[in-house]
Amino acid sequence: MTEALARLDGRRWTEISIADDAPFRYLTISGGPDLFLVTGGLEDGGILHLKDPAEGGLEIWLVCGGQLGYFPRSHLVTAKEAVQAAADFLGGFAGGLGENWTVE
Repeated sequence: MTEALARLDGRRWTEISIADDAPFRYLTISGGPDLFLVTGGLEDGGILHLKDPAEGGLEIWLVCGGQLGYFPRSHLVTAKEAVQAAADFLGGFAGGLGENWTVE
């Protein structure tokens, strides 16, 4: 996952998606090269967002999934946090969702 994430440059490569079919759930990591938007969907239909509330509300221009937009800095995470999020997702969130995950 670290290698795939390293390809996200915020210009040409802007998104990685991971999905499970049974039950269906997904995780998307977008942006790069320094900050990433991590979102997903749970089997019960909940929408996941990984956040970094310590970063405040400064808005950052970022290309996510080919779309340029402003994102609050608190909704973006570092590469290390994005890689951990993917590992947690692939492990089925065995330890539960951490405190920086929100579900809508």
